[in-house]
Amino acid sequence: MEKQEYLSEEKYQQTNRKVNGTGKIVLIVGILMIVVGIILLIIGFVGFGSSAKDALETIDPSGVFGSFGFFIGGGFLTSFGFFVAMIGGIILFMAHRREIVSYTTQQVMPVAQEGIEKMTPTVGKATGTISKEVAKGIQEGIQEANEK
Repeated sequence: MEKQEYLSEEKYQQTNRKVNGTGKIVLIVGILMIVVGIILLIIGFVGFGSSAKDALETIDPSGVFGSFGFFIGGGFLTSFGFFVAMIGGIILFMAHRREIVSYTTQQVMPVAQEGIEKMTPTVGKATGTISKEVAKGIQEGIQEANEK
């Protein structure tokens, strides 16, 4: 069986293109659902009063449920479209995570470098002191072992 390499740049680029494309499609579908849902909400809301009046005059119950159905359908489609668009946004965020991490690292790196440069003498001094004490302890242990 051939060993598969998971951490290759080529494989990353292929997968990232797929994830990016999927995210864009899901986001566009979500936005379209929101737009259609809002249109249905407006149609349902505008036709509310007239359809109720017409239904009572003609005793046609489908007129009442027509506007109400548009209103309910628009509300459902808008809510579901928002959810789908949010998922698309999350997928796109995941596709661009590498660039985002690179950007934040470039922002933090100079500050971290300066901190390391200022701490190095202090840490080196402390390490030297610790090393001397450890060496003294080892010498004392050897002397005690030789005395016995």
